[in-house]
Amino acid sequence: MWIGLFLDYLKFERNYSPYTIESYREDLFQFKSYIENELGEEFSIGEIDSGRVRSWLASLMDAKMSSTTVNRKLSSLKSFFKFLVRQQAILTSPIHLMNGPKNKKPLPYFVKEKEMEKMLDGDWFSESFEGLRDRLVIELLYDTGIRRSELVGIKDSDLDFGKALLKVTGKRNKQRLIPFVEELETLLHTYMECRDREIEHKSGWLIIRKNGEQISAAMIYTIVKKKLSLIPSLAKRSPHVLRHSFATSMLNNGAELNAVKELLGHSSLASTSIYTHTSFEELKKVYHAHPRAQKKEVNMDIRIQSIRFDASEALEAFVQKKVLKLEQYYDGILSAEVILKVVKPETAMNKNASVNLKIKNGELFAEKTADSFEEAIDICTDALSKQLVRHKEKAKTK
Repeated sequence: MWIGLFLDYLKFERNYSPYTIESYREDLFQFKSYIENELGEEFSIGEIDSGRVRSWLASLMDAKMSSTTVNRKLSSLKSFFKFLVRQQAILTSPIHLMNGPKNKKPLPYFVKEKEMEKMLDGDWFSESFEGLRDRLVIELLYDTGIRRSELVGIKDSDLDFGKALLKVTGKRNKQRLIPFVEELETLLHTYMECRDREIEHKSGWLIIRKNGEQISAAMIYTIVKKKLSLIPSLAKRSPHVLRHSFATSMLNNGAELNAVKELLGHSSLASTSIYTHTSFEELKKVYHAHPRAQKKEVNMDIRIQSIRFDASEALEAFVQKKVLKLEQYYDGILSAEVILKVVKPETAMNKNASVNLKIKNGELFAEKTADSFEEAIDICTDALSKQLVRHKEKAKTK
């Protein structure tokens, strides 16, 4: 009975998240099970003393649980007994002075900026719905520093593209506004267009599964771990690593510690659009210390022409990004002319793309018709990359 009342107190009076409440539930019922099954006693709050709790902690250590986990379970039990004292169910807590095992403080894990740039600007993600979604998961966590639970809870209505702001709901239902950069805005548009085109069920959540339902925190963890596993030098692979990577990048690029804390939601006084230590305009300036916010120099002049239709901003951004990647194969590209047109509207394969590159001492050309402009551009840029490599090799032999 008392455990249930305590969990209700956490939910309705303290506004704890479902994940936090579930952790308390598991810890308390594990202790209850130890009293009843291991000690063979009735679980009576008035009979519990420090000796029984120490015995439980010792059994956890014997089971090879980490000191961090054991201390968290002890903290859950301390909170429970404090609640019982306030409810006058017991006179004093039998464990308020009890200390757990010492925690080892590991060095913080983070992804180096160059490794993140390689992942986000490379071909680590497909252009399918799931590929775009997984990329957005990684980029949102790294570009904004939000928590996994905050990412799960984002709705389309939380995005303000006009002001480039994202509203997230953090611990104890406190909300804060986070700026986002142009590259993330482009990815958001691209993902949402693909999602709305391919997924029939509209749930209102930003990040969803293929059935249209809200993504789970466990699935977020799986996506992040899978992608970060491609970085062999990284010892730990979790969403929190990306959160720490965000903070590290901000600090390394000159941001103030208090400002970074407020962006991360660590300030106990922050609520929706109100920041106590730092004004919101200052926070927006600070946010541009993030390497993803720093504009990259573009040498290539890219012109995009759409025929018989109006190209969306997301499609033009996709074309820009794909064509710009060709510079990694040859630094002598002067300009690119891209023509997108719809041919034979009554057929499936009706999206035609052509790319004409002007390079030093010549021109290169590729054209393709496919089911989508994205697929056509992919094939064109792949063909051009091979042409550029051959051109570069010929230039070396002359």
